[in-house]
Amino acid sequence: MSHTVYAEFDIQKAIDAASPGEVIHIPTGRYQGNFIVTKPLTLLGEDGTEFISKNNEPTLRIENTATISISNIKFSGKSKAIVASNVDGLELNNIHIKDTHMGVHIQRSTNVHIHDIHVTGSEGHYAKKGNGIAIYKSDDILIENNHIEQMQDGIYLEEVKSIVVQHNNVTRSRYATHFMYTSDAKAFFNNYLSNVTGFMVMMTTDIFLENNTVENHSNYNGYGMLLYDVQRASIAKNIIKNNRTGLALQKSSMIQIDTNDFQMNQTAVEGTKVSDNTKASHNSFTGNILTARSDQFGFQLNGNYYDDYTGIDIEGNGYGDVPYVAMSSFGQWMVRQPVYQYFVASPSVVLLTSLDQQINKMESRVLVDHTPRLAINHEIEHNKLDAVQTFLGLLLLVGSLWLWKRGITE
Repeated sequence: MSHTVYAEFDIQKAIDAASPGEVIHIPTGRYQGNFIVTKPLTLLGEDGTEFISKNNEPTLRIENTATISISNIKFSGKSKAIVASNVDGLELNNIHIKDTHMGVHIQRSTNVHIHDIHVTGSEGHYAKKGNGIAIYKSDDILIENNHIEQMQDGIYLEEVKSIVVQHNNVTRSRYATHFMYTSDAKAFFNNYLSNVTGFMVMMTTDIFLENNTVENHSNYNGYGMLLYDVQRASIAKNIIKNNRTGLALQKSSMIQIDTNDFQMNQTAVEGTKVSDNTKASHNSFTGNILTARSDQFGFQLNGNYYDDYTGIDIEGNGYGDVPYVAMSSFGQWMVRQPVYQYFVASPSVVLLTSLDQQINKMESRVLVDHTPRLAINHEIEHNKLDAVQTFLGLLLLVGSLWLWKRGITE
């Protein structure tokens, strides 16, 4: 019969006895308790150090202090692993959190750096889980290189100013990253896979979403990115792939959608009540069932590549000579009645979409790209490379023949 053995090192006693600024080296072992830090300290665990909550209180609380560093510790227990309040200067590094209700909870703090932590929740409905990393009413935040799975929201941010979220991986959660009432936010090079929604952005201003991959958010309410009531956003260079809706814009304005790669989404871009200065430019749309759908206001399309475009380029400038029409009667109905999505690939809908493109081709209305691009950039570069290789191959062949013939004649 196995039983749990706890280490004898008294962590709380060591914390209480330490002078501000000291480093506390914690020996390998499993420590049960609810610990609190209220002075500048570094807690550095040896390999195999584990904190276990004694009850439903947070395992580690950090309050009303500055310059705290916690690293190389594993946390487990039923409640929150780490809670920090009113902290100026906090670093969490190389921390593993498993089977807790919530991973990290930070409020009213500044100058926070969270990196290389792993948070793994338990099986069950999202409503019964907490968030992997949650930050409230704080500023100057950097969250990077973390791995989070099976939580409610992987990263939840509310009333946060000046934040960077980069190089994180979030899977099998409700929202990978959830911005609420946030400003001056940036998210770069994150990889979000198989959540309900990759990015959920609500009531937020000045946000940049660039070079992220959002993939396989294909449930009934699945979105790669959903922006609601957002002002001033740049969405660029992302790979948005195999989602029910790749990018949804609702009640938002001044949104720039540039050079993204939309692949195999049920609907690539959806817009509802967006401002007329919202523009999608120089994106690539390949393998999507519906390229774009909107209400009567639509949004601008300019210079995008569409794999279903059938026009020609007489001028040879790389752009089609007739407009691309993304307008779809069925798409408009699907906005009003989402349940229609289940008929999206039926033969009758495919025929209706084709007729829409033919009838609306010469009209100037919503969701019409008057300068559709004929080849995506890498294809152009690939073709250039092929031409160069062909020329060099021919040159080598001619040279070889000349040398061979010269050898015979001599």
